[in-house]
This record gives sequence, C-alpha cells and structure tokens, in this order.
Amino acid sequence: MLAAPLALPLTLPLALAIALVLTTATLSAPADAAGSPKYAQYAKTLRNDGTLKRGCHDYVYRYKINPPPDSTTWALETILIDRRGVSVASGGVSKGSDPKRGRSTFRFCFSNTVPGTFHIKGRFGYKVGNSNAMTGRIKTTYFKLRLAS
Repeated sequence: MLAAPLALPLTLPLALAIALVLTTATLSAPADAAGSPKYAQYAKTLRNDGTLKRGCHDYVYRYKINPPPDSTTWALETILIDRRGVSVASGGVSKGSDPKRGRSTFRFCFSNTVPGTFHIKGRFGYKVGNSNAMTGRIKTTYFKLRLAS
C-alpha cells in the first residue's frame, strides 16, 4: 500500500500566492547584462548548520524579502532538498500574511531523509498592479544537518 503524501495546512493567501508563482514560472525574468536573473536582490534565505533529530520536527530558517518598490504583491516559495537530491519539505511566505523579514519552518521526519548537506531553493515572484507576474530563482542556501553524537 502506498503512503499518502504529507498534507501541510496552508492559509488561503499563502496558497494563492504560491499558485500565482507556480503558474507564472514560465514567464521570462528580467536579466542583467550577463543574462542571469536578478532575483537574488529581492529575497534570500538563511540557515545555520544543526542537528538532524530522530522523529518529526520543525527546522527553522530565516528569510529576508526586499521586493521592488512598485510591487503590489509578492511571494517566496521554498523547497528543502537533502544530499540525495530528494525534496523533503516545502514552504512559502507572501505579502499580506507574512512580514518581509522573519522565520519560517520546514517540517520533516528523520525517516524520510539522511544527514548531510541540505539546500534551500527558492523562487520569488511579484506583480506590479495588473501586470503579468515576474518570477525567478533566488540564490540557494546550503547548510549541514549532522546526527546527534
């Protein structure tokens, strides 16, 4: 029998913001002279090394949002990936339900992952008025979770 996927409760504004970001992911992103997306200037995640605990736990990460001044809405979608390349948790923050700076958590279980280097990947999206949404990837955050000794 297959296990049911983990269902995470989302607030309606967060769910709508994440849907906005996901449905507009194929739109072109503004680029700098070298052709790389400029979204790292708008959002970043931070996390220190820590301990991977047995059982299921919340693991805190910090985020900072610096949206374009003319943006009317914004959202940051985050995905936590373990050293095997397996996505073990996801989350997000959005204007209207979250502050521009703060803490969020990934909840996952020891049985679903392995210790080692983890990556927080992110996609930031925003809109200006009724214009099309602009989305792009932010800089990846790396940290280690080791087993307790």
